[in-house]
Amino acid sequence: MATDWWLFLEQGESEKPAFRHYGWSFPEVSFGYGQDWKWVCDRVGKESQKLVRRPTGGGIVRHGQDWTYCLILPKGHDSCCMPPLDLYEEIHGAIARALGEQEITTSLKPCPQQKTRGIPGDCFEEPVARDLMTKDGNAKVAGAAMKRARRGILVQGTIDLSVLSSFSPNEFYGSFTTELSRLLGESTSFVDWPDELEKLRAPFVERFASLSWLKNRVVD
Repeated sequence: MATDWWLFLEQGESEKPAFRHYGWSFPEVSFGYGQDWKWVCDRVGKESQKLVRRPTGGGIVRHGQDWTYCLILPKGHDSCCMPPLDLYEEIHGAIARALGEQEITTSLKPCPQQKTRGIPGDCFEEPVARDLMTKDGNAKVAGAAMKRARRGILVQGTIDLSVLSSFSPNEFYGSFTTELSRLLGESTSFVDWPDELEKLRAPFVERFASLSWLKNRVVD
């Protein structure tokens, strides 16, 4: 979370989108910015010892057997003008096409006839419209949460690998970044992390690990 947020603040000054993929050293649970701390703890039980609140919305996500990514769209980029639900669908369409190159067929969850409002619960147990689903629509494959701010849009998304029968991470990375490049109208280039990354992101590591942030979204 700290690296995603640091990158979002840095990239907001740029005109180019940024993308990164990362894994997890151990199983962890993230939950959305607007969710109630106590409700989340009750929901995840023993897993609550490894909780992190995201700066983006959405519901509970269990990490460890997933493919996690972060996409940053700076405020000056054309993609920031796209309606949020359309952007959500386009990103999942890019994932679907990338998975299709591995002969993994998926489907988009259709929009309901009647909309309901409320704070999200358990992300992969409660799929919503335009989530990416298995071909038969019985299991959620991919979801994402967004935050729109003055600097642009932060997207934090994940793919549940437990519902995929076969998956090549390296092949998918190449396919997905190619699809995102087409979607955003940008060429792909790789940028090294700054030498002082650990120092630069240290304040955000402290922030996201603090109880005041976890419980009340307050930064000490």
